[in-house]
Amino acid sequence: MKKSKPLQDEAGALRYALWLLGKRPYTQGALLEKFRLRSLPNDIAQAVLQKLIAKKYVNDKTYAESFVHFKMAQNWGPTKIRMGLFQKKVPREIIDQTLKASYPQADEARQAVELLERQKQRFLRKKEKKPGQRTRQALEFLVRKGYSLSAARLAVERVFRYNPDPLSEDN
Repeated sequence: MKKSKPLQDEAGALRYALWLLGKRPYTQGALLEKFRLRSLPNDIAQAVLQKLIAKKYVNDKTYAESFVHFKMAQNWGPTKIRMGLFQKKVPREIIDQTLKASYPQADEARQAVELLERQKQRFLRKKEKKPGQRTRQALEFLVRKGYSLSAARLAVERVFRYNPDPLSEDN
């Protein structure tokens, strides 16, 4: 792997940051990590970052909002979105605010039901080897997608009309 050149001055760091931001948006934390990998002193990195923030080239709140909306369109649940934002080094306060504003609890359950309705045939196609295997797989699928356990259970119950106690049916 080719070793990258260390950054020495503020002008070079600013050029590097603008080059990076020209390719895709970055968070403050991700830019600081890029600077650290290029051996830029922390005081210069902070100065460059403050210039970028002042010129509105870097905004973690806007980044988080667009990330949430994009991943919601890909059927990601709030837990998976939260982890994705953590990996992008977005501050926890911004993550909490953005998810609270963009992802109400009722909306999570509704979206889980819609996703499971679209994927229902995938689970019905497979033959059950053990009783309840389909519903377990559907529940695991939703949890892997980042939905809470309560929203996943609600979706499985609604989509598969699952009754955990088949002997207690009211006729």
